[in-house]
Amino acid sequence: MWTKRFCGTLMLALGLLLAFHLGLHTTQAAMTVARDRFVLGTDGSDAGNDCSDEAHPCRTVQHAINQAVDGDTICVAKHTLVSTGLYKERLTITKSVTLDGAWTAMCVGIPPNPPCKFTPSSCDPTRLTLDAEGLGRVISITNANPTIHCFTITGGDAGGLPGDPNHGGGIAARNAAPIIVNNVITGNYGCTTMACTGYGRGGGIYLADSPATAVISGNLIANNVADDSTWGRGGGIYLENASPQVLFNTVHTNRAGLSAGDGGGIAVTDGSPVIADNVILTNTSGTGVMCNGGGVFVSSGTPVTIERNLIQGNVALRGTQDPAFSSRGGGLYFHGALAVIRDNEVYGNVAILSDERGLGGGMFLTGLSEEAVVSGNVIAHDNRASYDADGKGGGIYLDECYATVAENQVFGNIAASETPGYGGGIYIEGGGGVFQSNAITGNTSVVGATGGWGWGGGLSISGSVALVQDNLIAQNIAISAPDGYGAGGGVHVWAGAPRFFGNVVVDNTANRGDTGFGGGFSLSGARPWLDGNTILRNQTAGADGGGGGGGVRLASCSTFTLTNNIIAHNRTGANGSGIALSSSGFNKGLIVHNTIVQNLGGDGAGVFASVGGRATLQNNIIISQTVGITNAAPAAVTLTATHTLFEANGLNYGAGVDSANEIPGPAALLPDYHLSGGSNAIDRALPLPWVTRDIDGDPRPFGAAPDVGADERRPYIYLPLVLRNG
Repeated sequence: MWTKRFCGTLMLALGLLLAFHLGLHTTQAAMTVARDRFVLGTDGSDAGNDCSDEAHPCRTVQHAINQAVDGDTICVAKHTLVSTGLYKERLTITKSVTLDGAWTAMCVGIPPNPPCKFTPSSCDPTRLTLDAEGLGRVISITNANPTIHCFTITGGDAGGLPGDPNHGGGIAARNAAPIIVNNVITGNYGCTTMACTGYGRGGGIYLADSPATAVISGNLIANNVADDSTWGRGGGIYLENASPQVLFNTVHTNRAGLSAGDGGGIAVTDGSPVIADNVILTNTSGTGVMCNGGGVFVSSGTPVTIERNLIQGNVALRGTQDPAFSSRGGGLYFHGALAVIRDNEVYGNVAILSDERGLGGGMFLTGLSEEAVVSGNVIAHDNRASYDADGKGGGIYLDECYATVAENQVFGNIAASETPGYGGGIYIEGGGGVFQSNAITGNTSVVGATGGWGWGGGLSISGSVALVQDNLIAQNIAISAPDGYGAGGGVHVWAGAPRFFGNVVVDNTANRGDTGFGGGFSLSGARPWLDGNTILRNQTAGADGGGGGGGVRLASCSTFTLTNNIIAHNRTGANGSGIALSSSGFNKGLIVHNTIVQNLGGDGAGVFASVGGRATLQNNIIISQTVGITNAAPAAVTLTATHTLFEANGLNYGAGVDSANEIPGPAALLPDYHLSGGSNAIDRALPLPWVTRDIDGDPRPFGAAPDVGADERRPYIYLPLVLRNG
């Protein structure tokens, strides 16, 4: 796959290099003339040779570098009569030269120095190899802006070297802007077990203090290790206070550390790089404890862009474990305030393969500010926070973030293989921000065969004030175990004051066994506001009398507001087929302008309340329930209903419900639960100054008074044909 990504990158890189050199070296160009210098291994000779005559090339690349001046191109060739050009060298570059391996050469005549002819060729980096043989770093660059093109760079070990020890086994650059293009960088180490004098950084490439003119493009960076002793960062690439363009590379099967590690494929510490259009596959952060970013690790105080990458099959922690620690971000770990993370494909990554807490199988994002954007990503196909227990955020984990997270597709992810698990699709811890227009489908919080607890098949939120708006949350499962306990097939909330506006929450399941809480929503200890949501065909399975709330369950919520929601065809095996209010503490509950239709199973109650608290129901439509409103604890619960349109219920309400100003039918609902022109709900509601919109965002009231239920009827106005076409 990497050969396809080479196409066009050389021209891009050389164009950038040319622009850089023209701007920076005008004075030097007047003093020196750039020239080609030629190298042909055993067929060349260094003695007394400035390498400028292709008929008589030099023997070693380093000798040619020593003869060169800024702007020179060093043409390194493979003889056409041998299969591979092998240069066993360790190079030091302090000049802005081009090191080019896309050459072949033929020498004809009588030895020892027959004349040679060099021919440029298409790039095949496997044809020429720079091999440090484990004796040091392959290429060291300081204070220069060279181009390195079309080599296999291997055998590097930077352990214990002077300057930047343990950093950059293949290539290390400091205060430089190299252009590294169309190379194979493989089998290099920041440091090995015996050579580590510190922590290894950048098994394949290490860039420090590099500007945005640096480019890493079109390379295959594979099977490198940053630190084979303890804690490493950046198995493939490590960027330290560097801002290069990292484009069109394939970065696979690299490892950051032996025990702890950050960034199996790529690691960034400060700087503002652009990481785009790369394939980042099967990298590993480490095999011991506390590993982060199996594919990519970023910790930066300045903006970083990560876009259009394929991040697949990476693992943060693979191997031994310690349950006291957490490993985060199987595909991507990002810590910082400013980021653009968009249009990436994140598939099948794992935060932890064994018994340690795993957070964010696909992505772990922490500290993002309001200016950050996470958009257009596809996070899917079994990203998993933990392949054992205690996983949070199979697809994404958002920690204290305030970013806009929009238009992402999050599907088929798993929080944990065993109990407990939280947020099969997404887990939000604290923070706020806007979570908008995402599709969260087919995720599972706990997929194990045994029992236990699973929370939030699609989305789990803890202690946040996030705005969750206009999302599709569908076909998620909190727990699949037949004897498990599930809460929030679609959404689980614990504490905080999140707001849910305009979401479609449909066909979610809290549990497969006996006890489930909240097929669509499970809200506990929070102060939630649900407005304009469509909550359809969600369920809690089982018939043991535990749990409840086919559509929505609220437990110990001191205040809550449900406005303009359609809650229909949900099912439970317990209490509250539509809405269940359970546990004490709901001191100010408002259920206003909702349409509650034919929720089934269990007690068949549209609204069920128990234990203790008080709630006010106003301007609701309640249709085709076994019981419209049930107060299971009249001595402890106060339920007051007014301006309710009851229709076709077995019983509109039981003891302990104070109902006044009831509206007679018909409701005359359309198939989408909106009002038809024949509805008696039109203009019959009690005006409430704070309810100014309906489920579609249309203004209330449209007529003389508001309409009862979630919809404010707005008749279609048919214009004459001449006006419509005008």
